[in-house]
Amino acid sequence: MADITVRKIRFEFDERFDFDLEDQELGLTLSSMGLSLTMPHLEPYLIRTMKVALKEITDPVLAEDVRRFSQQEGHHFRNHADFNVKLRGHFEPDVGAELERIEAEMEADYQRFSQEKSLRWNAAYAEGFEAMTCSGALAMAEHGILEADATPGGELWPWHMAEEIEHRTVAFGVFEHLVGRYFYRVVFGARAQWHYLSYVRRFAKTMARGLGRELVSPRTPMTRAAGRNYLRTWSPRYDPAKIVIPPAVDALLARYSARAAS
Repeated sequence: MADITVRKIRFEFDERFDFDLEDQELGLTLSSMGLSLTMPHLEPYLIRTMKVALKEITDPVLAEDVRRFSQQEGHHFRNHADFNVKLRGHFEPDVGAELERIEAEMEADYQRFSQEKSLRWNAAYAEGFEAMTCSGALAMAEHGILEADATPGGELWPWHMAEEIEHRTVAFGVFEHLVGRYFYRVVFGARAQWHYLSYVRRFAKTMARGLGRELVSPRTPMTRAAGRNYLRTWSPRYDPAKIVIPPAVDALLARYSARAAS
C-alpha cells in the first residue's frame, strides 16, 4: 500500500502577478500557469477513470490507494480552479475568453475519452500523465524549485507537486493490475502526454501573446533533469515504487499534513 494522506487544504490567492521576467523564466512560469489551467479538466477525468477502474480491481490494497488518489486529485483541481479565476482575470478580456475557449475544448476531449474510450486506454492515459508529472515534480524537488514563492500561486505548487510524488504508484499500479502490457503503456502513454502537453503549450502561448511576448521553451538544469527522469519511465524495468524520494518532499508532506490537521 502506498503511504497516501488526504490533506484537505484550501488556499487563498491574493498575490499580484509579475510577468516582467527574462525569456527563460517567463517560459517556465507560463508553462506552469498553463498546467494549472488544465487541472479542473484533467483531474476530474482521472477521477472518473479511477471510479470505473475500481469496479475491476480485485486487490483491496490497490483499491484503497485509488480512493485516496482520487480524493487528493479532487482537492487539487478545486484549488487550481480558484487560482485560475485570478489568473484569467490578470489578462485582457479577449485573452481570458480565448483561454476559456481552449479549456472548453479540452473538457470536451476528456468527456469524450470517458464516454468512448476503453478502460485500458484511459488507464494508459492516466499512467502516462502521472509518470510525466512525477518526473517533473521530482526534478523540481531536486533543484529546490518547490518553494512557496517560486511561482504565482504560492504554496499551491509545493503542496500539489509533493502529493503527485506521494501518489506516484497508483496509476501505474492500476495499469499493471488491469492491463500489464509494456508496449501498450509506452505507446498510448506517449500519445496521452503529447495530447496533454499540446494544451499546456496552447495556454502558455495565448498568455504570452497577451503579454506582448514570444513564448520561449525553457532550457534549465531543472527541465533537463525532468527530461532525464521522464526517459526512465520508458524502461521495461520502470517501477515508481523504486524511486528514491528527496528528503525535501517528505518535509513538505509533513508540513502540509500538519496544516491540514490544524
